[in-house]
Amino acid sequence: MSISSFSRRKWRAALMLLRNSGSLSAWWTVLLLCGFYIISYIDRIIPSLLVAPLKESFSINDVQVGILFGGAFAFFYGLLGLPVARIADHGNRKLLICAGALLWSLCTLGSGLAVSFSMLIALRMGLAIGEAALSPAAYSIIGDLFPPEERALPAAIYAAAGNIGTYGSYIAGASILSLLSSDFIALRPALAGFQLWQLVFFAVALPGIIVGLVFLLTTQEPSRSTLGAHNVYSLRKSVSYFAERYQLFAGLFLGAASITVIIFAYGAWAPEYIRRTYGWTVSNAGFAYGSVGIFASASGTLAFTCLSKKLNSMGYRDGLVIAAIIAAITGCLSASLAPLAPNSHMALCGLAVMIFSLSGCSNLIVISIQFIVPSRLRATAIALMFMCTTLIGLGLGPTLVAILSMPSLLSTGGLAPALAVSSISMLTPAVILLYWARQPYVQQILNEPNL
Repeated sequence: MSISSFSRRKWRAALMLLRNSGSLSAWWTVLLLCGFYIISYIDRIIPSLLVAPLKESFSINDVQVGILFGGAFAFFYGLLGLPVARIADHGNRKLLICAGALLWSLCTLGSGLAVSFSMLIALRMGLAIGEAALSPAAYSIIGDLFPPEERALPAAIYAAAGNIGTYGSYIAGASILSLLSSDFIALRPALAGFQLWQLVFFAVALPGIIVGLVFLLTTQEPSRSTLGAHNVYSLRKSVSYFAERYQLFAGLFLGAASITVIIFAYGAWAPEYIRRTYGWTVSNAGFAYGSVGIFASASGTLAFTCLSKKLNSMGYRDGLVIAAIIAAITGCLSASLAPLAPNSHMALCGLAVMIFSLSGCSNLIVISIQFIVPSRLRATAIALMFMCTTLIGLGLGPTLVAILSMPSLLSTGGLAPALAVSSISMLTPAVILLYWARQPYVQQILNEPNL
């Protein structure tokens, strides 16, 4: 059988699965949720392409850029995710998502008007508050749109959309930078008083408002139709649920956090690292990293989801966790080797393997929540996971690399050795924590198979 024939058969099978899984309205809702996810990541990631102009405009250093990208966002996103998730578990998730999208879009728009670094920090905090509403509510909605045996695919597609947004933001930002750096600005006299970095913020803010209006007008809040949907979990009961299963959730969530230290470190510094190390323009670096990332993250998410399902079909009830461990090992090793590559092409190949593996790992852990947590607690579980990954991964990753890149710490300093050291240091904790969660994961599946 030829490769092209095999590929066509795989695509037909995927289309048949989409056709047979859920109604058109359910898939339309998933499509719009994916749109939100992509837009949210573009708004979140875009400062990484604006390092040089932001440093010049606000007279800040690399460590402050790391705080802007990481800590300022991570603290509010991580901590406010829990109360927002409580609303999602007991209230109207559709309206919650719309309100969050409006808030983060306005904060992105306002970032282009910031006149001080402290104002930019405050707007990043507002962005975090708005985006904290999205994924807990989205995963909760997806869990109620599809029966248990069909949730993995839409959840994986939504997770892949986040990866597309993560890396698509580099392409979108690079495209805008290239466009506005050309003679295009001469055709817009009204915009001539703004700097390029301001116009980038303006441009990426508008899609969130547009998709929010479409979502508000064309979707419905789904009923909580799964088993246990009518069980109301008080705060005390919710705490008790997770505390009784601490090994399972600590292993999965902290393991994911270790992985996201690397993901967010590269998310903040990859274009700048490529520019400084290999002499590329920031636009070309953004195009290259974004293009590699979109393909590698989406394919990695779907590939490791398929691997986990294959392991399950072979009798491994912990197939999802095993697949996550394999992905973590591969991703951490490639992340530590890629920045030491002698040329840019080898570095991009290493980054592709890293993104493929780590995206698959982190998204498998998100998907696992669909199978081990009741409907009324899914948003809370997602928020707990995102609290760990955001506070640890986003809060630590970008700033850690900035600190390690200082000459006094790693010989002559530089982003390349800092990225390598940060990446390899996460391998051991990630693998140990995920392995720790294997047996409790199997026990949870056996005890509550119809969640």
